[in-house]
Amino acid sequence: MLNKAIIHQQLFIIFSLFFLIFNLFVNFINSYPNYLIWIALFFVSTLGVSHGALDGKLIWRGINKNFQRIILFGLYLALVILGWSLWVSYPVIGLLVLLIMSVFHFGNSDLKFHKLSDMNIRLSWGFSMTFLPILFKREIVESIFYNLIGINIPDFIIVVIYCILILSIIRIYWSVISSIFNSISKVVWFNDKDVLLVLELTSLIILSYFIHPFVWFAIYFCGLHGVRSLIDSNFNWSVDLKWLFVFTSPVVVFIGFTYGRYWNTDVFSLIFPILGSLTIAHMLLPSLLKFIRR
Repeated sequence: MLNKAIIHQQLFIIFSLFFLIFNLFVNFINSYPNYLIWIALFFVSTLGVSHGALDGKLIWRGINKNFQRIILFGLYLALVILGWSLWVSYPVIGLLVLLIMSVFHFGNSDLKFHKLSDMNIRLSWGFSMTFLPILFKREIVESIFYNLIGINIPDFIIVVIYCILILSIIRIYWSVISSIFNSISKVVWFNDKDVLLVLELTSLIILSYFIHPFVWFAIYFCGLHGVRSLIDSNFNWSVDLKWLFVFTSPVVVFIGFTYGRYWNTDVFSLIFPILGSLTIAHMLLPSLLKFIRR
């Protein structure tokens, strides 16, 4: 698994470099193309969402009795519906819950193969991945937040986010670079997980400066977080592809059926409540499994 994770780090860094060159070229010959946002939506709705597809496999294989499986699937679906209802009724709380969950989830999931025991580093990574686009694209991010909750984020909150974000990035660099220098004689530069983590973070920071925040989110959420989660789950295409299809299809159908028909809003105001609803169930699944097994 570690070798797969390192290969994935290398491929993600190479992809980030090529995408950066592509983006600079596109911006040179034209204004920022809107079709990239729609491509980003497609990947977030499919590859991004599908990294939670193995929840179905986990439920099916983690419980032996069909009756308990039905109960667990029902509870999982109920949490998704509850999360969606929260977004519809109280969007401010829905956004707050999504951001808090993202900080913990991204930190624990992305760095799992690093076996980092320092929770501060994991939280720093999770906070950075949750709020990094606001560092260079504040106005766009604030407009997305406004479309999600209908109110402007107060300036003092943005300042607090900025300060924590910068401190989080410094904390990651300091910790990982210190680890590299402590084992400098053993480091193989493009085959060392710590070196690659520094390059990943640097790539994401550079990309956040040049590209639209949602396109950045798609690259991170699909290309780094989603793929790494599948690697950690020992995903097997021949065996697990059906779980991806079963899990992802309803989401794609729901987006296609409701967008522009029942929602007088932009695409961000549809996809993030969906992600928030799914994330609640995804993060609580281990606790639900323990509860049903008792």
